[in-house]
Amino acid sequence: MKKITLLFVALLACLQVVSQSEKISEEVKTHAQALVDTEHNVGIVIAFINGNTVDFFSVGTTDLQNNIPVNEQSVFEIGSISKVFTTTLLANEIVNGTMKLTDPISKYLPKEVSVPSRNGREITLLDLATHTSGLPRMPNNFEPKNPNNPYVDYTQELMYAFLSSYELPRDIGSEYEYSNYGMGLLGHILERHTGKSYEDLVIEKIAVPCEMPNTKLVFNDYMKSHLAKPHAQGVEVSNWDLTSLAGAGGIRATTKDMVQFIKANMGVFKPSIYDAMAFSQKVAYENNGMKMGLGWNFAQNGKDTVVWHNGATAGYRSFTGFIKGTQKGVVVLGNSDGDIGRLGMKLLGDPRPFSAPKVSIQTVINKEIETNGIQSAIKLYKKLNAESSNDYTFSEEALNTLGYKYAAENKDEIALELFKLNVESYPNASNPYDSLGEMYLKLEDTTNAISNYTKSLQLNPANDNAQSVLTQLGVDTSKLKVDVNIPEATLESYCGKYELQPGFVITITRKDKQLFAQATGQPQFELFALDINKFYLKVVEAQVTFNTNHNDEIGSLTLHQNGQNMPAKRIK
Repeated sequence: MKKITLLFVALLACLQVVSQSEKISEEVKTHAQALVDTEHNVGIVIAFINGNTVDFFSVGTTDLQNNIPVNEQSVFEIGSISKVFTTTLLANEIVNGTMKLTDPISKYLPKEVSVPSRNGREITLLDLATHTSGLPRMPNNFEPKNPNNPYVDYTQELMYAFLSSYELPRDIGSEYEYSNYGMGLLGHILERHTGKSYEDLVIEKIAVPCEMPNTKLVFNDYMKSHLAKPHAQGVEVSNWDLTSLAGAGGIRATTKDMVQFIKANMGVFKPSIYDAMAFSQKVAYENNGMKMGLGWNFAQNGKDTVVWHNGATAGYRSFTGFIKGTQKGVVVLGNSDGDIGRLGMKLLGDPRPFSAPKVSIQTVINKEIETNGIQSAIKLYKKLNAESSNDYTFSEEALNTLGYKYAAENKDEIALELFKLNVESYPNASNPYDSLGEMYLKLEDTTNAISNYTKSLQLNPANDNAQSVLTQLGVDTSKLKVDVNIPEATLESYCGKYELQPGFVITITRKDKQLFAQATGQPQFELFALDINKFYLKVVEAQVTFNTNHNDEIGSLTLHQNGQNMPAKRIK
């Protein structure tokens, strides 16, 4: 399965900060340059804001062919940072008295659309704006015809059909679950309420008063000529066009424009939308120590609050944040799938040192395929992997992305071999089997497709895609469901604090027979049993294994995510 996400607030994203610099530090500049030099990123633009003073730094290019440098005028997809535009538009309606956060969303949808409810509680606008509606990350009828532009054919009719058929898994408002679908639905509701398109609302209410001329959903001529082209794992990919779910992540902008957006949010200047911006930054949801505003995430630094959001589409990454009550903020935009959030958090005081970036193995293998063919590339991959070279980073996502690149080019034999290699390299990860199953299905090899989708679902029972495909192929997936009955005393023995790295702790708690995991600065997520000591998460493809020490006590856990096995020692 091609991992299609607009944003994932990663379980491993450390949000602790301690102090703020006055400008972009040499440490940040050096690391940004290293990210480009090692081909993790193609281009990066950074802005540090201190009142009306803005320090810009740019490194890299708009693409891999023309060697045109990126700068603050380059255009990027900002992905899920669009969500805080959506919640700001909602806040504007709230402060103007035309909507209420307590309004049920059914009030703004056609009568023929059946909105799910639970225990007499209806989904409200507040629930959508805080990811607490009970709606999932993505709808189960999201089946893009073109995985390179996956949202373009997800229609309003499909959005309504999913909503009318969905059964909520938990009480509304009881838990946080990040939902692209829910925020896209909120954007659509704002369209229906105002009678204007989402893009027109963004331009009229935010971009024009904040002097952001190149913040739009649809490229104009200027934006096309200044586009920083998208890249994934060192390969140029397609831009994404969001239609019905535009409110979840459809905006394109320049760094210069985003600086205006953050300056307005901090009150450096106060456009007509300022009151709505301030309203969106108030605590709107609080549970188990986790707080958020309308769309905005919060991280505590002593008495200071960091207000932030990040974003991701296929070939872009974005980050923005500021210290609430001050005029210090950052914007970081990049035109590849390499992480840049650490750059932003470092400027906001993240104390962790940068790790020297390594070259992605995907870039090396792609060049070898183009030069000497797939079999030579496989030999090279295995050789470098066996040598455990510190010069390269190996991940299941790298091979997966490369496989889909060749599948999109209809070079199916190459794609098939890459997916096979990924399964061989990461036999305990669910996604490689899903992708291999998809490739076999494309090649009309139903037997192997079923086999691989089955293995994927067994490794990750939360894989809705595998569940759906197997059902369509006539497989009774009920026989694959895991039913592990673990005594409460055993579950209690897993509870405690586990340090993954200094200052970053995963806390395990229990309520009756349900375990929960909460990482530093993150929401609390449910853990579901695969075995007596092994659990999985539904919000992301990740697993947790609890390990005994020499005293036969639980002494550590191992987090399995993105093909990595990360140990965390028990400290309490």
